[in-house]
Amino acid sequence: MNSEEVGRAASLLADADRAHGHIAALPDGLHPGSPGEAMTIQAHVVALSGETVAGWKVATTPDGVSTWGAIYGRDVLASPAKLEAGRMPMRGVEGEVAFRFVHDLPARPAAYSRQEIEAALTAFPAIEIVDSRFESYAETPAPDRLADRMSNGGIVIGAAEAGADKLDLSQLQVTLVCDGKTLLDQVGGHSRGDPLLPAIEFIRARQEQVTFRAGQFITAGTLTGMIQGTPGQRYVVTFDGLGSVELTFG
Repeated sequence: MNSEEVGRAASLLADADRAHGHIAALPDGLHPGSPGEAMTIQAHVVALSGETVAGWKVATTPDGVSTWGAIYGRDVLASPAKLEAGRMPMRGVEGEVAFRFVHDLPARPAAYSRQEIEAALTAFPAIEIVDSRFESYAETPAPDRLADRMSNGGIVIGAAEAGADKLDLSQLQVTLVCDGKTLLDQVGGHSRGDPLLPAIEFIRARQEQVTFRAGQFITAGTLTGMIQGTPGQRYVVTFDGLGSVELTFG
């Protein structure tokens, strides 16, 4: 894609987001052909938005490419959260382990070790709210969804319990409850086993260009899968030993 095509695609997505609206699809010729092109479009979307990036949702492709979606500060909610159902109409609910930077991690060329990264992060429970600027999430190609901030709508931030830093995050007992009914109860569930792995890969992929700041966060993928939320219902995700996080759609 050339710079004009990138700019046109980004403008369509940024305008839809600003208007709390949707587009049917990117026009022919404006579809990203690779994760790299999708990330370039996304960077322009973020720049056009004027919003503050509070954190990122991250994932690593099967062939080892780290990808991410910017999460705007305006869309960060404290648990227990109540959200007007129409604000994020897709209402995708995903229970996730997220990580907050407890001190700055300065940009540098030499790869950070796992130990250095672990020392800079603290885990907490989160619910990612999945939403899309496309009319049909399911029918939108994955690279286009990646350009659309990886379909992030927002995030609900829970509080970590004392001693959570001692947990084996690959063996967490996870429950998802809706209006008192248990929808999921399992051990683990992250596609990589350890949810810290995609966070490490993201940091290493970006560390030459980005200084990560204390207070920023990374959410590293679902342990519950995504369910479609319903207006009026209350969702609680609990990670045994880490904490709980709660969201109600108004």
